[in-house]
Amino acid sequence: MKPFLPFVLAAALLASVNFQPALGAEADLSPTNGTVSHSPHNQNGYRPCAFPSEVKAGQDQLKYNWLAPLNQKPGEKYPLVICLHGRGGSVSASRVLLQPDMRQKYPAFVMVPEAPRPTVWAKLNVILKAGAPPPPDGPEKYPLLIAAIRSIIQTESVDPSRIYVTGQSLGGIGTWAAIARNPELFAAAVPVCGAWSVADAPKMAAVPLWAFHGEQDPAVPVHWSRDLTAAVKQAGGTVRYTEYPGVGHDSWTKAYEEAEMWQWLFAQKK
Repeated sequence: MKPFLPFVLAAALLASVNFQPALGAEADLSPTNGTVSHSPHNQNGYRPCAFPSEVKAGQDQLKYNWLAPLNQKPGEKYPLVICLHGRGGSVSASRVLLQPDMRQKYPAFVMVPEAPRPTVWAKLNVILKAGAPPPPDGPEKYPLLIAAIRSIIQTESVDPSRIYVTGQSLGGIGTWAAIARNPELFAAAVPVCGAWSVADAPKMAAVPLWAFHGEQDPAVPVHWSRDLTAAVKQAGGTVRYTEYPGVGHDSWTKAYEEAEMWQWLFAQKK
């Protein structure tokens, strides 16, 4: 693996920014009888939700935004797309999937969870070199995210064989973490400018993936996607990789505009 300064990556991802929820709306935490609370749709078309709906003192809660398939048909099962935001609190995938033409072409549930500072999707220490100081990140939201997904599968018309995960930057790291920790849950993954330990490549090989990265990324060096995709492919995985020449950290704009990527993603099934 190429030389890497772990603190530079951690500092870049966890730089001080004003966190904004992924879709500009907070979840309604009013108690309900179920495990998930819902409020009316916000101006973006997504519905603010929370899991679990009721919390005790000291208990963690996951806020997320939820989009149901357009013209949902009773009794029919639909794919679920998990969109993980970066440290700035936004994820371009959720906006693309909200577009009317996308909703018509790819009817699906879309879940956009929130990991406000100082929380992270997954600890960054898995990508540090041995002996390096731990990065200044907070608690993981990942375990609660998985619990929420498993609950949603039981309560919504989700096709469990078509659950997809994607994310950018910090969310890209969360995407790699998802297929390393729970490969049995996901039918496909699209990590954008992410990173993870190449030692987990054999675990990830069970999940088809398409990774994206900018060649000149100063925050998450491009070698992470290069090394990971090569390792997963060597482990027998189904891998596609797109690298944008001259592009920096913002590779997500181009990635989520790739029509072929969305066609590929929604064709995947466990």
